Amino acid sequence: MDPDVNRQTVPDSKLERLKRMLTPQSAVFIGGPFMTTAIDYCRAVGFQGRLDVVNPRRAEIAGIPCVPNVASLPEVPDVAYVAVPNTSVVELIRELSQFGVAGAICHTAGFSEIHGGEQYQQALVEAAGAMPVLGPNCPGMANFLDRSAFMMDHFGSHEGSSGVALISSGGSYLLDIGYADRSLPVSYSVGLGNQAMVSAADIMNAILDDARVSAINLYLEGIPDPVALSAAGLKAARRGIPVVILKGGRTTAGRRAAQSHTASLAGDDVVMSALFRRLGFVQVRSATEAMETLKMLMFAPRVRGRRTALASSGGTYAVQGGDMAEAHGLDLPPPSASACVEMEKYLPALVHPANPLDISFAHYDSLEQNLNIYRSFLSDDYDLALMVMCYPPDGGFDPAGWDITSNAFAQAARERGIPAAFINTVPEDLRRKVRQRMIGENLAPLMGMEDGMRAVANAIRFSELSDELARRADEEIALREYKSGLTEGAALDEAAAKAELGRAGISVPRSVIVKHDQADGLDNLAFPVVVKALSAELAHKSELGAVALRLGTPDAAWQTVRAMAEKLEQSVPDLSIRKFLVEEMVKDGVGELLVGIRRVDPMGLALTIGMGGTEAELLRDTTTLLLPVSPATIGAALRGLKLFPLLDGWRGRPKGDVDAAIDAIQKFAAFAIAKEARFIEAEINPLIVCPQGQGAVAVDAVMRLA
Repeated sequence: MDPDVNRQTVPDSKLERLKRMLTPQSAVFIGGPFMTTAIDYCRAVGFQGRLDVVNPRRAEIAGIPCVPNVASLPEVPDVAYVAVPNTSVVELIRELSQFGVAGAICHTAGFSEIHGGEQYQQALVEAAGAMPVLGPNCPGMANFLDRSAFMMDHFGSHEGSSGVALISSGGSYLLDIGYADRSLPVSYSVGLGNQAMVSAADIMNAILDDARVSAINLYLEGIPDPVALSAAGLKAARRGIPVVILKGGRTTAGRRAAQSHTASLAGDDVVMSALFRRLGFVQVRSATEAMETLKMLMFAPRVRGRRTALASSGGTYAVQGGDMAEAHGLDLPPPSASACVEMEKYLPALVHPANPLDISFAHYDSLEQNLNIYRSFLSDDYDLALMVMCYPPDGGFDPAGWDITSNAFAQAARERGIPAAFINTVPEDLRRKVRQRMIGENLAPLMGMEDGMRAVANAIRFSELSDELARRADEEIALREYKSGLTEGAALDEAAAKAELGRAGISVPRSVIVKHDQADGLDNLAFPVVVKALSAELAHKSELGAVALRLGTPDAAWQTVRAMAEKLEQSVPDLSIRKFLVEEMVKDGVGELLVGIRRVDPMGLALTIGMGGTEAELLRDTTTLLLPVSPATIGAALRGLKLFPLLDGWRGRPKGDVDAAIDAIQKFAAFAIAKEARFIEAEINPLIVCPQGQGAVAVDAVMRLA
């Protein structure tokens, strides 16, 4: 290595190295002649720094003289783009690290994404040392704000002073959004590949220090470090930067455990969504929904509620818009009497004041006439102004009427200080010049009825999540370090599981354990009672006739024990059940809850709350949270269940002791955290909620501990 090679001081931290990679002053491309495409794109984006090429067999590539190896470079580049065969990558990465390069991008595939490639990826990580490597198996990255791009293909051209940062597991998602003609400004485009050394969280952490980033869009197929992602998510939340996420590779079944309903009700996809919700991320289902959501978040002021005024110039659009708006949770209250009186002064004779409002052919009237209509329409207290129409395509109607009415709508909304959006019913026909004009008028131009309505609902959801995060402490948002790897554990029988719950301060029924041939202790119980067979391998007892309810006397209980023992000996002889739990029945319960906690690697412990009993799996009225959580968060989750009114005095029913239920769930969560080193899963089903002031009781439980 030439000791006179020009060197900049290599940053010590990974964060600073990544920032230098994202804003380089010099770069080197290492690979064959196909690298011409990447170099051409780098130049087209406008990179003004020094470019070098390493290739021992070529004199030049893309007009740049080649040097034979890394040691021959005239200066130490800030970033290296590597696209050589995977058999050569490891040694090359080692040379770049020793040479002092701040960071590298590894386009080469053939690592952990293929069978047997894990060893090559581990060798790459070891060779890199402190030098972060983006990838391998990644397209590269672009910083459109500072005019630099190091990618193997063209990923769009974006100009502007701010925009959304795209961070994606793969390149196709970046291509889709990079070339979409939807007026979405893009600041960064980063492909992660295998995330061997640089994760989505690392990139987020670096770009969140750039004040020009107005939103982040993630497409992730894997999350190698949820703790780091949660820290980056907390940073975004505290800076008010929206994060919109599309998760690929979802599984609806999740990891199913034999012992409880919880695993099926809270599959891996549900738990992942719980993580995103905890971090305030807005989860979407497609690239087009992501783009429209980002536009709504970036171009409209923050939406503070669901009261929506919806206007159109066509009856069909008003009906469809109203249907879809309500389906996505928007409230469309009718206009007040005073607003109706005012609107009638300006609406055509055959048009009546309403919400949704169809102004019919009035959209061909003057700007002032349209302003009068919309000023009176928006005179009530609304959180959002929404217009649904379809701009005529090129060669169709004269768009002047559409221009006038949308301009008037935007102006009336601005005067009222209301966030406003325009939804074009089809995505194709909203022309760029119209979109740019709307953006200048603070009217978010959304494309496609379904994606547009989802975008509006997502913006409201972001506002609600942000308010929730603002009330929560940092330690309630960021995940803590978690030791994963437990898979096998011993199942406890119901009596042992309830004993654990009782020691945790959770109320359980009084009970005794009797043997199949011995009835001691029954006289100490208050009747009626329930009899249950005891076996750690007997999870769903009612299906096997291993539970009997409402036994009114000690003799009835004892006769039931004997009959049950005889029946089970014939139906499940391998279990050899000899012990039975006899416990007092809980009277006058208002409702039942399912409360389950299970270990989900690598996220930690997931708490699922739902309506309980035998119908739990059928109803699937559940919510899932990641631990730890506060009592306030548990309470909000409980009250968010569709059937919560059954616990809250619905139609004259007695109100349940919701505070006691929250306390029991909190103690259950604390128990799981305290035993985290051994905890695999546990479930209370049901937790019976008694009338107000009378508590909540865990009447059935299963548990597995390592």
